Amino acid sequence: MSAGELVALIQGLFYSHNSGRMEVSPDNSCCFCLTLRSGTLAIGVGYCILYISMFTWYLTSSSIDTGGVREGFAVTSLDMSVFSIFSVQILVNILLLVGTMRRMPCHTLPWLCANAVSLMIAMVCIVVTILFGTTKLSLNYSEYVTSLTVLGMFTAINLFCWIVVFTFRKNMVMESQMVRTDDPSPVSGHHPSAPPNVPPPSYYEVECYKECKPPPEDAPPEYEEAVSMLSSQPKEDKHKGPVLRKKSLTNNAV
Repeated sequence: MSAGELVALIQGLFYSHNSGRMEVSPDNSCCFCLTLRSGTLAIGVGYCILYISMFTWYLTSSSIDTGGVREGFAVTSLDMSVFSIFSVQILVNILLLVGTMRRMPCHTLPWLCANAVSLMIAMVCIVVTILFGTTKLSLNYSEYVTSLTVLGMFTAINLFCWIVVFTFRKNMVMESQMVRTDDPSPVSGHHPSAPPNVPPPSYYEVECYKECKPPPEDAPPEYEEAVSMLSSQPKEDKHKGPVLRKKSLTNNAV
């Protein structure tokens, strides 16, 4: 086997491996016999219900005595913070639901960013509680354990939901890329049956110039042929006298 045949064999194996890898569809399975799409829809609905319930509890609960808008006073900074977090979370979860139903990957990105920030804040709270829970925060044993349990459960559930949504978005992006590769859009200017690197037609082909071309002209004669043609002319043509002008209308002068 020559070197050229060996290189061709390696290239064929490489291209066949890549083509087989692109034909494999992404895995869309989720937990509890659900697909990633149905799981993402359940996450969006569950988060909306959770944040609406928490905001309603904040406005109606009597165990929180912070004043503010709940007691008819001016809006405090705590009220503004709670309302801002509630608005952002409801907005990103609505975008998540719309993007999941219409299969638009860009609509899931705000949810991923917002919940990534929530995960980082929860992890920081866990570290602070572990280090300073019983000293600077003055928590007793039950409060210490309860805080760590709640923060740990919130972080674990939020991380799992984030992984599900991220995987679903990645699969949607991969599916859209596969569809574009298999069926290119006519908006891009390339016909599906045409090769990708075909040069544009020339001006003469577009304007049908080939049918309008003038007939080809004869090439000029060679030097010897032209000299022989001059020598073969009659002698009377060579020694012809001067040409007389027409007579004037007023006199007979030439």
